[in-house]
Amino acid sequence: MSIRQKLMILPPLALGAGILAYTISDRSPPATIEPGEVGVPVRILAVEPGPFVPKVAGFGVVQPARTWQAVAQVAGRIEEVHPNFVRGGTLAAGDRVLKIADEEYRLAIVQAEAEIESAAAELEQTLLSKNTLERSLAIETEALAIAERELERQRKLAERNTVAAATVETQEGTVLTQRAKVQDLQNQLDLLPSSIKSLEQQRAVAEAALDIARLNLDRTVINAPFDGRVAAADVDISQYVGVGTALGSLDGIAKAEIDVQIAPQQMASFVRLAFGGREPPVGGTVGQVPPSSGLGATVRVGFPGTGEGWRGDVKRISDTVDPETRSIGVIVAVDRPYDLAEPGRRPPLIKGMFTEVELHARAVSDVILLPRSALKNGRVMIADGDDRLAFREVTVAYRHDDVAVLSHGLEPGDRVVISDPTPAIEGMLLAPIADDETAARLSRLGTPASNDARAGQ
Repeated sequence: MSIRQKLMILPPLALGAGILAYTISDRSPPATIEPGEVGVPVRILAVEPGPFVPKVAGFGVVQPARTWQAVAQVAGRIEEVHPNFVRGGTLAAGDRVLKIADEEYRLAIVQAEAEIESAAAELEQTLLSKNTLERSLAIETEALAIAERELERQRKLAERNTVAAATVETQEGTVLTQRAKVQDLQNQLDLLPSSIKSLEQQRAVAEAALDIARLNLDRTVINAPFDGRVAAADVDISQYVGVGTALGSLDGIAKAEIDVQIAPQQMASFVRLAFGGREPPVGGTVGQVPPSSGLGATVRVGFPGTGEGWRGDVKRISDTVDPETRSIGVIVAVDRPYDLAEPGRRPPLIKGMFTEVELHARAVSDVILLPRSALKNGRVMIADGDDRLAFREVTVAYRHDDVAVLSHGLEPGDRVVISDPTPAIEGMLLAPIADDETAARLSRLGTPASNDARAGQ
């Protein structure tokens, strides 16, 4: 490029630079915009005192309320066994479970009846002999009186020398002989009461033997005392058993019991909340829990908090404390654990089954409930009147599952932050959003129906 061409470029560049300088010098500087404060979205719960059903959970193993062990009370050969008398089989009350051969006991009845008849015949004969002796004694006594009067007459005649002395002596012999007869009859009568008593005792012994023989005959048949499932069957047909031999056992199916183990601290908190610090009412028998206590239970099978429920009754406090966990045992009974079972929904409460049991009392009023996740080291976050974050110290009276019952620290209408803003800085601006779903869930905890909605009737 020549020098002339290079010089021709300079005027346009100078003109552009001048226009740019003029434009910049003529414009005003841009306005400064201060950044605004943005509220952090959080879920809040406006607390209001309301009712709450106190609950406490524990675990236990199902056991039948009634058990029965069949034991042979007589010896003999097993000649009949119920077809359902096998482990897991079901028997109804009154079913004949076993029968022991009874020929020996029927013969014992016949023998006892014969002994009774023999003793009765001897007793009857003795009583007839007594009547005969009494009549004979009366006759001989009268004859003695006649002989004594004759002797007296003979003596008077002998005093007047009317009769010989030999005649008087003969009469005296007659009187002595008659007295001996009377005495002999009297002696026989005196011995009869002891003979009669002995015969009566023999008859009583024979009657007792008959009762025992009949009882033993009844004992050859063993019936189921109640509806139940066979837990053990230890005999079979033709097997000989002796007195005291264990034949099998039966578990009742009308009612199941669960010894629910609850930690002492949880039980104490539950009692304080449910009964206001008072001791729960108990019955006249030590450890019994009457229906007036208002305590109920829901029994579930499966993972904690899941599964179809059974409605149970709190019956009594266990007689011991678990030596390992130091937990308190509460006995809960469930009626008809087999009849009300529903396949696929609510399995029967079989012996040995592990269960979760939730005890509940009557609803208490005017308590404040929060999700446990809202508590952080004894404090909760609240949205103040200016929608700014504040911290509040609270006192927890009771905890159950994911719910905390507060006794102090909050007032009605306080808006508690139940989500977790990060970071949580006191005084930061919030954008509160009411969590209606959580509020509805907490309100349902105050109605007893919510606790038994899944419980079997």
